[in-house]
Amino acid sequence: MTRNVSASIWRLLSLRWLEAAGIALTLVALAWWAIVYAQVMSNTGFPIERTLPCLLQTSDRCSLAMSLCKNWHFLGITRYSPELLWAGAIVSSLALLLGSFTQTPKQREKKDPDHA
Repeated sequence: MTRNVSASIWRLLSLRWLEAAGIALTLVALAWWAIVYAQVMSNTGFPIERTLPCLLQTSDRCSLAMSLCKNWHFLGITRYSPELLWAGAIVSSLALLLGSFTQTPKQREKKDPDHA
């Protein structure tokens, strides 16, 4: 019984770390995009609605906008890569998917109170 409980706790903690990693990757990607494209928008006059697609993919328009922006960027960052955002989305989705298959001991007891 103790072994099953500790294995369940370990799985739950692993899922929490996976969830946290997914959220952190996504937040870092959003900050990275904001740093680069705030400068791009101020230097090129692109409205935010034209730069939002660049959050998900690097199109020719996104590459052109970043290359036209030759001024100094905060932290020296000059390019944004959407792969980090996708990595965060994949890790978060994986955590949600694995979490749907993981049950705590209390959840198992509620389903089958006679099995102990």
